[in-house]
Amino acid sequence: MHDLPVLLTLSALSDAALLFALLRRAPLDAPRLLVAALWGLAFALAKGVVAVWGLSRGFLGIHVVHTWALAVLPLASLAVLLAARRRPSTPAARGLAAAGLVLLPLLLAWTALIEPADLRVERVDVPLPAARAPAAPLVVGVLSDLQCDRVGDHERAAVARLMEGRPDLILMPGDLVQPATRAGFEALVGPVRALLAPLDAPLGVYFVMGNCDWGDGVRRLLKGTRVRILENESVLLAHGGREILLGGVDLMCASRRARDVLRELEQPGDALRLLLAHRPDVALELPQDTRVDLVVAGHTHGGQVRLPWLGPLVTLSAVPDAVAAGGLHALGGTRVHVSRGVGIERGDAPPIRFNCPPEVTLLTLAGTLAAP
Repeated sequence: MHDLPVLLTLSALSDAALLFALLRRAPLDAPRLLVAALWGLAFALAKGVVAVWGLSRGFLGIHVVHTWALAVLPLASLAVLLAARRRPSTPAARGLAAAGLVLLPLLLAWTALIEPADLRVERVDVPLPAARAPAAPLVVGVLSDLQCDRVGDHERAAVARLMEGRPDLILMPGDLVQPATRAGFEALVGPVRALLAPLDAPLGVYFVMGNCDWGDGVRRLLKGTRVRILENESVLLAHGGREILLGGVDLMCASRRARDVLRELEQPGDALRLLLAHRPDVALELPQDTRVDLVVAGHTHGGQVRLPWLGPLVTLSAVPDAVAAGGLHALGGTRVHVSRGVGIERGDAPPIRFNCPPEVTLLTLAGTLAAP
């Protein structure tokens, strides 16, 4: 959003003013500093709630709190250390201020600079009943949520490492780019085509639209590449003596056209059934006894921030947090694989990842289950 820097600056200034008022005449001891920090956090959280519920800008609410932790608290800690040189203070207070000045920025630097670039190649075995499996394992590469505003080494590494796995089929669950302006999009057309040019697989490369994608724009980006868009349609493939019915649905997975694809996947037959969608929520549209062998989705980025024991803070999905956090899961009668994605949410969101590194995925579907 174009007003984001202004809003974050005003928020940070108001946070700083509150902390200054709380600490101006207060003794510099550890309890007082902790109380001031808690009041400051409560104020930042209250503004975040206003951004979410009042302005309908959920990521802005997260960014407000992130800015408080990234900028306001460390600067307030520095101010306390400087004030302690001329005001009575306790060693515990100076220790807390030093920790706020050093440790918190280091943690935030990790989340903003190191972990978003820590690209992993996840290799996941997807067992199939022997009666439904192809004679040779089917390797499916998943390249999800590039969501870039520029093409750099990170994006090129994602494509290269995926292709090193020599997948039989490549699936792309949407959100290809997320530039801030139309001019930014135009600047991406050539680099994105060059980025995707190496993508190739014996059974093809298939893409479905994400919420950051728009039809004409994506078609321009994919022109001249081997990537095919599936817009509420299915294709019949073959591998290892087994037919594979691949369906792709758009964001409105409850629409008439999307439901036509879902019904086609439920028809009797021996084909292996794969469903590609941006949001994992499509799995909630499938019957308990679905014939779909695997849903492949993205969208959630694994939450981007996953706290120990609590899991992802935000997933923007109706599926359980454990599923939205990424990986292979059983959701009712459906197996779903959710990719953590390659990129990060942009716009209002803080550009961070924590305990949720980016990934490209190689799914190996093979007959290792006993026949039901």
